[in-house]
Amino acid sequence: MKTNRQAVIYALMAVVLWSTVATAFKKSLDLISPFDLLLLSCFWSVLILSIILIVQNKGFSGFILKPGKFLSYMTGALLNPVAYYLVLFASYDLLPAQIAQPLNYTWPLMLVLLSIPILKKKPEPRDGLSLLICLGGIILISRGGQTTALGALSLKGIILALFSSVLWAFYWLMGKRQTGSQSTRLFWNFFLALPVLYLLKPTLSPGFPVLTGPILFWTAWVGLFEMGITFMFWGLALAKAEHPARISHLVYLSPFLSLFWISLVLGESIAMTTIAGLFIIVVGILSKEIRFLKN
Repeated sequence: MKTNRQAVIYALMAVVLWSTVATAFKKSLDLISPFDLLLLSCFWSVLILSIILIVQNKGFSGFILKPGKFLSYMTGALLNPVAYYLVLFASYDLLPAQIAQPLNYTWPLMLVLLSIPILKKKPEPRDGLSLLICLGGIILISRGGQTTALGALSLKGIILALFSSVLWAFYWLMGKRQTGSQSTRLFWNFFLALPVLYLLKPTLSPGFPVLTGPILFWTAWVGLFEMGITFMFWGLALAKAEHPARISHLVYLSPFLSLFWISLVLGESIAMTTIAGLFIIVVGILSKEIRFLKN
């Protein structure tokens, strides 16, 4: 019973931290470009993941990269953080946070759809129902925003937000085939991404921003809590839970709590269509039991 209580505490800590990152994205993007946000937050992520690896392994053994794993980790790095966060941050740069965040949250649905060709899972009637329900939520969020004080929404931003969910689902599926602890995989993905981002910088973001206090603070927040520590809390929650599937459902509190921070910190007036659309998307996701998420 005590172990399960600890699992709930770790899960709620992860949910609260994840709920803040949409706000941190927008605060960072007010100061720097999407590419520079990725580069700086990736640096912070590598720093905290290095510390986590040393503590977990009681030494530096986690920094030894076996030759056979390089290609797997580099492929993961190109997907996440490079491709995924470049697309995600670009979508946040074009859309209000309350629109980009729930659209990105369709990744569990994308996971179901991608598992059909990749994992050879046979589609079920519930897959179609889940898709239709989520599409209804997506349309409500995308079209509903046009009639509110949010103004006209960027079609490019909407497409990028949805595409980011596809990239994350694909990365998640690829990660199922990787060996090693979650912290080890994350460290090498983000560490190997740094030289790639360095090579891309002259093309995608010439120059470098002056590292002011606010820039360092918000990029550190993204790197530490979106890309680092929070994954560890979530992993501990699932490891300590008597019924991991029940704990995993707590993650659906995060997007709703995120709207609170978006309103409080960013000052966005949350549209009822955003709340209703997000609710519909979550219902659509929960209407389909994604069994491989529970394993």
